Amino acid sequence: MAHVRFLAIALVLVAAACAGPTAATTTTATAQENREPTSVTVSNQGGTLEGHTPIGFAGTGTGLFIGDNLNPSFPEGDGVQTYMTFALPDNLTVGNATLASNVLSTNGTPFEDLGSLLVEPVIYEAFGPQLFDLAATGPATACRLTNETSVVCDVTSIVSDAVDQERSVVQFRLRFERIADNDGQPDLAQFFRSDVNTNEPGLFELTITNGS
Repeated sequence: MAHVRFLAIALVLVAAACAGPTAATTTTATAQENREPTSVTVSNQGGTLEGHTPIGFAGTGTGLFIGDNLNPSFPEGDGVQTYMTFALPDNLTVGNATLASNVLSTNGTPFEDLGSLLVEPVIYEAFGPQLFDLAATGPATACRLTNETSVVCDVTSIVSDAVDQERSVVQFRLRFERIADNDGQPDLAQFFRSDVNTNEPGLFELTITNGS
């Protein structure tokens, strides 16, 4: 009888050793596979590191404007572009990055007359008139309108490059595909809440999703 009991115990131990993962192990693995990537959202800094410049000559102004015929005395055939700066969190692994705003208003028909709104990477220490002809550090990417007041841009490669270079900030320039349409009428994309001439934090948001 003792021999029979020993044989039964041995068979139970072998069966347990040959069995697959327990229910708890399987549940943990599934939870890890289904875990959503984490993301962080950063607002544009506003203030003295941002604003607009003409495209064809040295100058600067507050407010986030892109387009042509900014005011009645603005030179025909020239346009304006906007610069923005975002602080980068530490220890990022970039899977995806989008630049977006939901405070867009238009004066005239900039998207019809001036083509695509473009975002491109730039690097600068101080914002000022000297940036009017600053060379971009990479190719431009077209943004898209999601509704009348919202625009979104894929800036994954720009942010990835900034992280790879161990930069503490990432900077963008926004401009239209065409500088001007020479019709004497303003065609402007404007980003503001209450005062069009004020640089405010949070007019744009940069959302970064961590990669694996």
